[in-house]
Amino acid sequence: MNNVKNIALSIFLPCLNEEKNITNALNNIKEAVQNINYEILVADDASKDKTIEMVEKFKNNNPDLDIKIFRNESHKGLGFNYFATANKALGKYYMNLNGDAVEPPESIKKMISNIGKADIITSYHDFNCRSIFFKSKEKQNFIRRLISKLFVIIINLITFNNMKYYNGPTIHLLENIKLYKRGAVGMGYQAELVTFLITLNNTYKEVLIETIEREFGTSKAITLNNILYVCRSLTIIFLNQVIYVIKKVIKIK
Repeated sequence: MNNVKNIALSIFLPCLNEEKNITNALNNIKEAVQNINYEILVADDASKDKTIEMVEKFKNNNPDLDIKIFRNESHKGLGFNYFATANKALGKYYMNLNGDAVEPPESIKKMISNIGKADIITSYHDFNCRSIFFKSKEKQNFIRRLISKLFVIIINLITFNNMKYYNGPTIHLLENIKLYKRGAVGMGYQAELVTFLITLNNTYKEVLIETIEREFGTSKAITLNNILYVCRSLTIIFLNQVIYVIKKVIKIK
């Protein structure tokens, strides 16, 4: 078990009904993270399947890994879990991954290798407009990526940033996450946090990574609730930007 004082990286791993994917996600982390003390914070958002049993089995089979399990009695949402778990983290840096194992070890390793090169290490992937006419899963993937692309364009217009992506795996200094006291509840939580920290003059480095399709199940990213959460995040980002601009103008005067 890692010494508390020596934990360099806390990895936030959210999951909801991922019994068939969560072991792969944990194995990807185990393979990717080397030569650094870290903890894995599994945040289960009230799964109704055997997700927790699979995590506990993996933990028992890997006693040298520092794995902590947090389980909600009711569904709280991705953004809520991200910030709530950050308050329980012990590392210097805080990284978010996904319980559906879409980030292969090489991508995780690439992200971690950039720690210390900027205040924020964020990720992006190529938007590949491949054929979508054969499988419904490909159609879903295309629509999800298209919406993500529009989300990025709107945020860049609001903030005058020129980032490629906002909602992928990101590494922050843990202390910086706690500066965003508003928190967030939905899918756009990372965009809210990153844009806020940029207004505080935090530097960022964008890293191109590869992601893969989840092996089991389908993504539930495109739901009415998530669309409403995204609209909420865009509103908050806009208001934060207005406040930022007003403060700059007042300071100049």
